[in-house]
Amino acid sequence: MNASASLEYLDNDRLKQKDTTKYLSELAAIVESSNDAIVSKDLTGHITSWNPAATQILGYSREEMIGESILKIIPRELHSEENAILQKIAAGQCINHYETIRLTKSGEKIDVSLSISPVRDESGVVIGASKILRDISSKRRMEASLIQSEKIAAAGRMAATIAHEINNPLEAVLNLVFLAKANATNAEEVISLLSAAESEIERISHIARQTLGFYREHASVASASLSTLATDAIRIYEPKCKTAGIRIEKNLYSTRQIVMRKGEIIQVISNLIANAIQAMPIAGTLSVSVEDTVTSDCDGITLSVEDTGIGIPREILPRIFDAFFTTRGSVGTGIGLFVAKQFVEGHSGRIEVKSSTNAISHGTRVSVFLPLNNSLSVK
Repeated sequence: MNASASLEYLDNDRLKQKDTTKYLSELAAIVESSNDAIVSKDLTGHITSWNPAATQILGYSREEMIGESILKIIPRELHSEENAILQKIAAGQCINHYETIRLTKSGEKIDVSLSISPVRDESGVVIGASKILRDISSKRRMEASLIQSEKIAAAGRMAATIAHEINNPLEAVLNLVFLAKANATNAEEVISLLSAAESEIERISHIARQTLGFYREHASVASASLSTLATDAIRIYEPKCKTAGIRIEKNLYSTRQIVMRKGEIIQVISNLIANAIQAMPIAGTLSVSVEDTVTSDCDGITLSVEDTGIGIPREILPRIFDAFFTTRGSVGTGIGLFVAKQFVEGHSGRIEVKSSTNAISHGTRVSVFLPLNNSLSVK
C-alpha cells in the first residue's frame, strides 16, 4: 500500500470513528433527556445505568442505584417477576408494554409500563437488558375514576330498570290485596284474588333474578362429567396459554357424572382458568384437576385450578368474592368470582381459595367441591 492509499485509509478510519462518537453522543443525549426512566442491568439483575428520569420517577439517585439489585424497586410480592423477565431476556426475547408495580424510594407503589430488550455484545451474546419504565399512575387513577363512574351509572341504570319492571306487578299486588280485603266475606273471591297476587309476586321474583343474572332455567339441568367440561374449557384457553408461555398440567381423574346446570358450571370453570392466566403475565404453570372426593358429610367431586402467579395478598383474600371488588383496575369487573360463588352454592357446593405471595412458593389454588347428591333434578 503506497503512502497516498495509507493516508486515505486513515482518513476513512478517523471518519468512521468520528461518526460512531457522534452517534453515541446523540444516543446518550436522548437517554439523558428522556421523560421515561431508562435503566440497564446485567443478567444477574444488577443495575449498570440509571438516567435522570429514573431518579425523578423512583427517587433514587444514579449513585444510589448503580451496582444495586433491580429488586430494590420491585415489591417483595412481585420478586418472582424478575426471574421470569431475566429468563426471557437471556433467551433473546423482548417484553413490550408490560404493566406492573414498582417501589419508589419513599416506599410508594406506583403503576408502571415496562418495555425491556436484551443487550448484546459485539459477538451477539446477550449480556444484559435495557429497560424503559413509564409512570402510568395518573393514567390508572383516571381509569379507576372512570370505571367507578361507570359502575355507579350502571348500578343506577340497573336500579331504574328493576324499579320500572317491578312497578306494574307491585301495583297489581296492592290492588288485589285491597280487593281481597274488600271481599273478606266471600272466601272463594278472596282465594282467587290472593292466587292472582301470588302470581304477580312470582313475576317480581323472576324479574329480580333475571336482572341480576342468576335466573336458572330448569331445562338446563342435566347429568354431566366435570372432567369433560374441564377438558372443553382447557381446549378453549390452550392457544392463549401457548402465547403467554404458560404450561398446562391436566389431572382429570374423575369419570363420575353429576346433575348440574352445565352453563353455570362451564362459566365457573372458564372464570377460574381466565383468572389463573391473568395471574401469570410472564409464563408459568396452569394446573387443572378433577378428582373424586369423600368427606365426612358426603361424596362428591373436586375441581381445582392452580397457577404459579404472583398470588393474592392475605389482606385481600376475604374480599375476593365480594361483588364489584377487583384488584385489576380497568381490566376486571369484580363480578366473576362473585357469580362463581353463587353458582357453586346453587349446586349445594362450596368454593375455597388458598394463595401465597412468597417469593419462592407463590401462586393461587381455587377448589370447587360439588356433592354427588344435590337439590337439582333432571326433568
